[in-house]
Amino acid sequence: MLEVLTERAVTPDAVVGSSLGAVNAAGLAAGCHPAQLREFWQWLLAEVMASPVRTLAKGLSARQSRKQVEMVRERVAGMLPERFDQLAIPLRLVATDLETGDAVLLDSGDLVQAVMASCALPGLLPPVDVDGAHLIDGGLVAGMPLWAVPDETRTVIVLDTGHAAMSVDAVAAYRWWEVAALSYAHQIREQAVNALLVAAAKTPVVMVSTDYGRMLDVADPLGCVQAGRDAAERQLAAVPNRLRRGVYNLPPGLAEYAPLAALTVNPGHRPP
Repeated sequence: MLEVLTERAVTPDAVVGSSLGAVNAAGLAAGCHPAQLREFWQWLLAEVMASPVRTLAKGLSARQSRKQVEMVRERVAGMLPERFDQLAIPLRLVATDLETGDAVLLDSGDLVQAVMASCALPGLLPPVDVDGAHLIDGGLVAGMPLWAVPDETRTVIVLDTGHAAMSVDAVAAYRWWEVAALSYAHQIREQAVNALLVAAAKTPVVMVSTDYGRMLDVADPLGCVQAGRDAAERQLAAVPNRLRRGVYNLPPGLAEYAPLAALTVNPGHRPP
């Protein structure tokens, strides 16, 4: 998806990210080439997430968990600057306070630490201490953190990799860890609905989404990348030059929510 935005010379004024999307958001804000991010994800899927069961087992071992965290941190640090104020584009990340359950906005200080906190999925990565608070995956409170988008934003582009796009009935033949992940995705879907209702009522929101593959299925990473590229090319091409408030390219997994469907903009519509 980011490759297509780069090819279309779409440069954001600000970037917002949460959960594993914090890595892509930080990479975009740092000016990383999409190929660098592609390389990171190929490494992560091959070395850390190739087997969900093995990954969870490592998370139960203090020694293996520390080793896993350091591997990921080293990779993240290798492609990002140390601090937020060294970024080319302003960045806001969201994490969850483990003790209170509150959303925490991260937009200054140690960048790598903030990324690790935002994407600290329970069972995969441990909580991260940031200024005395134990922070975990931002997806718990803001899988689609549109509330963190700057107020002056004129158009929002959402890059969704499946949580919102996935069909609600996509549970047939799922394995136990996939069912757990899909339950997580259902929570994110509900958050996405509320976030989109608020954002689309005042700002054009362009969604780029794909439901390729299954939850935690990393058997075909190149296929996932290609599916994201195909979706971005197709969906961005359908967006008109002039936009109005509402949601463009609402994915099927969210179309069942009537209030949100009412905010959907027909790509063929021309504003008066």
